[in-house]
Amino acid sequence: MNKIAKKDMFYLFNKSEIIYKNRSLYRFIVSLRLGIWRIISAFIPDKLFVETQYRKAFRKKLNLRNPLTFSEKMQWLKLNWSDEILTTCSDKYKVRNYVKNQVGEHILTKLYGVYKKTEDILIRDLPDSFVLKVNHGSGLNIICKNKNEIDWKHELGLLKIYMKHSHYYLGRELMYKNITPMIICEEYLEDGGRVPIDYKFCCFNGEPRFVEVHFDRFGEHKNNLYDMEWNLLPFQWEFPNFTGLFNKPASFDTMYSIAKKLAENTIFVRTDLYNINNKIYFGEMTFCPANGLAKFMPEYYDQIIGSYLKLPI
Repeated sequence: MNKIAKKDMFYLFNKSEIIYKNRSLYRFIVSLRLGIWRIISAFIPDKLFVETQYRKAFRKKLNLRNPLTFSEKMQWLKLNWSDEILTTCSDKYKVRNYVKNQVGEHILTKLYGVYKKTEDILIRDLPDSFVLKVNHGSGLNIICKNKNEIDWKHELGLLKIYMKHSHYYLGRELMYKNITPMIICEEYLEDGGRVPIDYKFCCFNGEPRFVEVHFDRFGEHKNNLYDMEWNLLPFQWEFPNFTGLFNKPASFDTMYSIAKKLAENTIFVRTDLYNINNKIYFGEMTFCPANGLAKFMPEYYDQIIGSYLKLPI
């Protein structure tokens, strides 16, 4: 039986195994929900939309006049930060050139193809494993470990839906609004047959302040947070902590330097890197992680982390 490449963000949103297994129904529901969401949200002004999302997530009014917490400052940035670097580096294809110019192409994964539509993708010409992703969204990926075990009618059908979807409408992240949609095919990374550990450097006003280290991202997802001296930070952010011992990577200082170089001229950015056998790979740059709505535990760390970020107001 053919496999589905990976349970994507819409499966997690629907939380329905029955619907997910009925692939035609699943694609219809995904397309319908995205279409309805876009029509409804198109009539809601950005500020009202952001305020409503924030109130729903945190059960309190959003303070945009004097934002103090990290979550509040993320919402302020969504509404007020407009710079070409946002669109360039949120574009999964164009960011490759930015990385090449800032750091060098040696940290980029292999690029197998760039496509304007799904019909241009010739699976037979691709290697056995790869990743297909749309350049204008987040989480809209097809992760393929073995192309001969994938239901390509289903997966390419999802990609076609993703191509019509603007990630901007989900959270009013302006960086996604003006990206021209396309599909890219990149190298699939593994570390000893497992999903590689993900190092997400959170950079405030151009300076990396802490790193999220993510384990088993497609399984029992956990993460730890460390400062730049590799001290474990005493809070959780979005995911539970990993309780095992994890040593500082030998190439950590190099990863820090890469993250800092890529964060030049930004107010906030999270840069994702992988370290496989001491070879560093670039993942992506994200300017508003989890739409700025991920919760801190304990809650007061939202304001502590918010104090790291200086807004241009």
